[in-house]
Amino acid sequence: MWLCLIVFLAAFVYFGVPFIYGGLARRALRRRAVKSMALVLSFDDGPGSRLTTAIMNILDEHNAKASFFLLGSNVAGREDVVKRIADKGHEICSHGYEHLNQWRVSPLKGLSDIKRGWEAIDSALGWERRTYPFRPPNGKLNIVCLLYLLARNVPIVYWLADAGDTWPDRPEDNWIAAIARKTGGTVSLAHDFDRRNLSTEKYVLDSTRAALVAAKECGIRVLTVSELAKT
Repeated sequence: MWLCLIVFLAAFVYFGVPFIYGGLARRALRRRAVKSMALVLSFDDGPGSRLTTAIMNILDEHNAKASFFLLGSNVAGREDVVKRIADKGHEICSHGYEHLNQWRVSPLKGLSDIKRGWEAIDSALGWERRTYPFRPPNGKLNIVCLLYLLARNVPIVYWLADAGDTWPDRPEDNWIAAIARKTGGTVSLAHDFDRRNLSTEKYVLDSTRAALVAAKECGIRVLTVSELAKT
């Protein structure tokens, strides 16, 4: 009986505490986005040679900035895209190196993946910033990685509205726009890695464009995740 209780408590601390933290963080994020009337456009798993560049062109048209959660394994060979993201004033964040679900790997591997993701970005940009805002793949953290990020004062960034570009059945391309209109503010998630299916890339671009148009029509500010955190 005592063994079962110890195992249960250990599992709760290792998985449950980060899960609860994530839920509370999302709730706080929702309140802040709505109160500030802000739309944050965030993109995961890039950079892509084609899609990231196309997204930035649309953002330029609307004089808007976004937050890019780069996957370290996609940075090599696309350093020029990473530099362009920075040069245009968009926010560079990290999504780790290999997109690991931290509930399925050892804590040491999870920590190593976080650090490798930061190092890949630093290498591409030619500096040693060492840390960047972090979005856990699949929204999953274990207690070791959570405490590490908190100890280093690294922003842990979740999302509120998934554009659905990786779903088997995609919603309409005005899905994020509709959520922004209804709530008055949200943090959206789409993916900017290059696709074999060009219709998916078109969906991401159309969704981004529609969200920006909705924000302008509704008087919603378009901010980066760090800008939202300061409101």
